Amino acid sequence: MKATHRITIPLAAIALMALAGAAAAFFCLKSLTSERDPNGGVSARIEIQSGDSAKKIAAALEKEKIIKNKDAFYILARFPKLASLLFNEDSEIFCVKTGVCRVNSGMNAAAIYKELSAGHEELTYVSVPEGLTISKVAARMESAGVCSAKDFIEAAKGQEGFLFPDTYALAPNSDAAKVVKIMRDNFFQKISEIPSLKDASQKELSRLVTLASIIEREYRSPDEAPLIASVFTNRIKKGIGLYSCATVEYVITEVLGRPHPDIITYDDLKIQSPYNTYINAGLPPSPICNPGLVALKAAAEPAQTDYYYFQLMDEREGRHVFTKTLSEHVAQGAIFKTKKASR
Repeated sequence: MKATHRITIPLAAIALMALAGAAAAFFCLKSLTSERDPNGGVSARIEIQSGDSAKKIAAALEKEKIIKNKDAFYILARFPKLASLLFNEDSEIFCVKTGVCRVNSGMNAAAIYKELSAGHEELTYVSVPEGLTISKVAARMESAGVCSAKDFIEAAKGQEGFLFPDTYALAPNSDAAKVVKIMRDNFFQKISEIPSLKDASQKELSRLVTLASIIEREYRSPDEAPLIASVFTNRIKKGIGLYSCATVEYVITEVLGRPHPDIITYDDLKIQSPYNTYINAGLPPSPICNPGLVALKAAAEPAQTDYYYFQLMDEREGRHVFTKTLSEHVAQGAIFKTKKASR
């Protein structure tokens, strides 16, 4: 009977082979997840939406030539401790957060993980000057990519006058209702600096904001805003029509949808509308634009005068002449020119 010969491999040799294989895999994985280009020659804007998976993001990064291998990137996303070993830095669990970030090919996988997990929001700055109507604010929001004009107008129904003019940092593709809330909250934060507005009842606040919206469209020099407010306040007390061309402009552009006029004609003054203060005494039903602090303060704290009329006399400086009687006003001439047309 022949003897059976057994071939034995020392355990140490097996261990060495395993270590060699592990080391090879380690360095291979490190190579595949290190920076693709040390000079960072390629950059990309990565937008992460709700529900995006690590695999989808890895594929996008490979397509943009930010990483070398999407599968290697995904492995490290699943096993973050490996990233700690490979790159000698703490690596938390890869958590995909919605937002926008910018990455480049000079970043290793661990650095990209941190950037993607930060959930940055890419913001756009939208400037909203004083005196814009809701439709004009909506057009600016759509142009900036914040939200559609249609959605903004729908969300802002009944908010004319209460969307504070300011520069806003907003995320692209925002919910229109949230944008409107931001602007409305800003309004109330700003008027908290004006005691007579902050403490006003809802009815009184609506009245003052409506008055401020007309003042906003009429004044050019801030120092004249309280004087213009005094004229309107005096006329309201006497039950006299405000005779504001700004309200006629509003009817023409916002109610009738016609282009902004350079001159208000006598026929325009006869247009039947509750917003036409040439044929209706008192304030219109609601604000005609979104006023700023100058107009709001003027409406809340008008100058104490005996003026009932004002007339633009210096177009370049935007100065008005203020008069007490109709005869004085007529003597100054009556040219119905529109104001702040660039808005």
